[in-house]
Amino acid sequence: VLIGCDGVHSVVSKWLGLKDAVHSGRCAVRGLGVFPEGHGLNQEFQQFVDRGYRFGIAPVSKEEVYWFVAYQSIHSK
Repeated sequence: VLIGCDGVHSVVSKWLGLKDAVHSGRCAVRGLGVFPEGHGLNQEFQQFVDRGYRFGIAPVSKEEVYWFVAYQSIHSK
C-alpha cells in the first residue's frame, strides 16, 4: 500500500509514472466546522447543486462537520 499526499506536483505520482496534473476548470474550498456543544444535524451527507456550484456537508462526529463548496473557475471560461 502506498499513500501519497504530496500535492499537485506530486513526487509520488512522478515516481509511479502518472501524467502531470491539468487544470479541470473547477475550484474547491473545504473545511471542518467544530461545534463544541453539538451541531444537531442528522448523520447523513447532504449536497446542494445549482448552476455550476456544489455545496455539501457531512457530519464527522456529534461535534464536527466536514463542508465543501466547489465551483467553476472564472479563469476557465
